Amino acid sequence: MKTVKNVYEQHGLTTFTHDNLVALMRNESFLADPAFVAAVMANAEDDRDADKIWRLHTCCWAARSALAVDGDFVECGTYKGFYASVMMQYLRFELQPRQFYLYDTFAGLPEDWSSELEREQANPGYQWDGVHRDVLDRFAIYPNVQVTKGIVPEVFDTVVPERIAFLHLDLNAGAAETAALDRLLPHLSDGAMVVLDDFGRQEQKDLCKAHLNWWHEHGHVILELPTGQGLVIYRKNM
Repeated sequence: MKTVKNVYEQHGLTTFTHDNLVALMRNESFLADPAFVAAVMANAEDDRDADKIWRLHTCCWAARSALAVDGDFVECGTYKGFYASVMMQYLRFELQPRQFYLYDTFAGLPEDWSSELEREQANPGYQWDGVHRDVLDRFAIYPNVQVTKGIVPEVFDTVVPERIAFLHLDLNAGAAETAALDRLLPHLSDGAMVVLDDFGRQEQKDLCKAHLNWWHEHGHVILELPTGQGLVIYRKNM
């Protein structure tokens, strides 16, 4: 891969080789958006975070598009808040007349809503000590952000927005994500943007299948992106 990258770059051709994505001869126009790049770099803790820039472009595009839709923003699976913090800075969310709801167990994948394989894949890569407090501190500057600790979907019994314009699902567990959709479907506004963080990732085949079945039953087709994400624009009349 390094040889291919070198050959292309020697001829002045672009290469993108990050976050398990190889893209050749792409314009990468999102890198020309100074507000977006600044938001990514200001919130990235390391190169691994920064390498997710194309995924973050998807999230920011969807979130920005959702500003034209009635409702609040929701993220299920926040961890340290990297994705959400990039979107909020990019959109200057403190000035937006809506709320951003962030949900997470802040303790890893719960057994009732994940498979053993999903837990084996996800849990070793996460460190949870003090994360909940860190996330509360991270978003304390935003008057319109609510951080809620709990298990999805049960946590929606405690707090859930009336209308949702943007939904980011990153629970790394198919049962949890489709259960979240079951609970949140009545709250999705027409035109709501739904981003599925792990839909296209090969190691998440069960999650992918769960979403394909769920969205098919509800009359929608998922756009699979090379980033590994899935994208749905929800329509009530479909």
